[in-house]
Amino acid sequence: MADSDEVAGSQAMGPDAAAESIALAGAGRAKSEAYLDEQIALARLRRDNLIEQNAFELSHLRWRRFNDQMKGAMQIMIVAVGLLILMGIGAAMWNASHADGLVVDTFTVSPQLAAAGISGEMVADDITNKLIAIRNIANANSVGTSKDVQQESSSAIKVEIPETGISVAEAWRYLRGWLGHERHLHGSVREVDGKAVVLALNGADVASFSGAAADLDKIEQKAAERVFSDADPAQYVVYLSTSGRPLEALAAAERTAQAATENRADLYALWAQEIYSAGDVRRDLATARFAEGLDPRVATPHMEIMFSDRAVGHDEDALRQSATILGLKNSDQPSYERGIGFSQMRDCFAVSVRDLEVGDFNHDPSEGCGFEAQASRLARSAMLAARLHEASRSRAFIADALIAGKPSPEELAEARYFTSVTAGDWRMAAEQARLFAAALDAQAARTGKLRAQTEAVPLLAAALAKGGDVAGARSAIGPTALDCYLCLVNRGDVEATARKWRNASAWFARAVKQGPSIPFGYTDWGESLLSRGQYDAAIAKFTLANQKGPHFADPLEMWGEALVAKNRSDLALAKFEEAAKYAPNWGRLHLKWAEALLWSG
Repeated sequence: MADSDEVAGSQAMGPDAAAESIALAGAGRAKSEAYLDEQIALARLRRDNLIEQNAFELSHLRWRRFNDQMKGAMQIMIVAVGLLILMGIGAAMWNASHADGLVVDTFTVSPQLAAAGISGEMVADDITNKLIAIRNIANANSVGTSKDVQQESSSAIKVEIPETGISVAEAWRYLRGWLGHERHLHGSVREVDGKAVVLALNGADVASFSGAAADLDKIEQKAAERVFSDADPAQYVVYLSTSGRPLEALAAAERTAQAATENRADLYALWAQEIYSAGDVRRDLATARFAEGLDPRVATPHMEIMFSDRAVGHDEDALRQSATILGLKNSDQPSYERGIGFSQMRDCFAVSVRDLEVGDFNHDPSEGCGFEAQASRLARSAMLAARLHEASRSRAFIADALIAGKPSPEELAEARYFTSVTAGDWRMAAEQARLFAAALDAQAARTGKLRAQTEAVPLLAAALAKGGDVAGARSAIGPTALDCYLCLVNRGDVEATARKWRNASAWFARAVKQGPSIPFGYTDWGESLLSRGQYDAAIAKFTLANQKGPHFADPLEMWGEALVAKNRSDLALAKFEEAAKYAPNWGRLHLKWAEALLWSG
């Protein structure tokens, strides 16, 4: 066992180590020590060499690691740049695929006109500016949005794409032409016989316009209008209508609607609007209802019906249409009316009509609409303040409206009428109602005569009756239509003022039957019952009025008065407090509230 261990030990030491052990065993002490010193020196040399080699190896390994990291970073950067390039190409292709509108290319000009200083670039620039002006007028007066107009300039800065021979601008134009939906307009201008100038448009529809050289601007205007009518016929109708050319607008609207293959509901509603402007409300309603049947999800037919129903005095139908509009979806509208356009129809017009019909006068949603001038908005605010029984604030709004601009005569007269009613000045109220009717009647081409009968004359009758002229009030209200809601309510008011209670109740009953969702008939009926001492019957009508118009303060205030008259001032306090939420500065309300507090101790 010992022998085997010795053999194993010698094998472990190796042949050199074994030889050294034998040599040292036979050598003297001095030689052995010298030999050991040499071996120690050699071991130190080897150690130092190993340390240097280790440092070198570590440095080399660090460099290799850094080199690998740089290669990895470079590869990542290459991949990132590649992705960015792909994303840029994708974004460019996406934008190019959505490129739409009209692009005006440089026109060709005859040598004679070029010598006179008329260049193709100048003609293209003129037509582009005129197209943009037409587009801006249409967009400013419509819930729709027309497509862009731009000029393709030959003098654009060119950045060459290496090794392709084409510029970035040329590549972008190629992409738009390949993937987009732009329409290009190009043409020529030439002189004929030295007297006339002919401007020819060589687009999808060839058209020529001629005239004297001095009238080139007018020729360009005709050409621009023709181009715009082809590019966006609906907005062209709006442009004609707002430019004081109603007959042309009506003809263009009819032509556009009947030729349409898409968005027919919207285009028929546009035609209905022009029919309304021409004064034929019955035909307008028929056309708008036809448009509604084509696609009931589109808002414009409902909006047209809503305004027309108000014009003929069908307030219940108008209220129903406003509710329909508020339930529609933006995604169902034509693309050019989505977003801001649909928001204006829903949040401005539909909400405004709804609030007026249910007596919610505390805010004016039309302040956020882009169609009314500042003076018109202030006049409307004056009317709303007056209907909240705030005469002084209403007068301040009227003064601001006159400073801000020139509100229309009918807007001013309507605001002043309600201000006079709030102040109890019935003579002035009657005068303003006459001015209101005259202002509407002067707009016969815009259905003004009908609106005068359904909107202004009922107000005149109420003012005359309150001022003591019952005969004059009956004479004024007599010719009004029997399907006009306000006319029926104010017929009841006239008879109630004359203390003809049975007649008054009969008219109020007809009014609430025609407008069951509107609070004014119930409110005025309740007021007449209150004035004759029928408190429980009056409270029943005020309860219905409050259900129809929960933010309408008038029935709540008179409900409180009826409770006070029944010696229930304790219950009246709650009604006065609720009414004050919706008409916080109404003087009569606070007076009656104070009386109830006094009687209740």
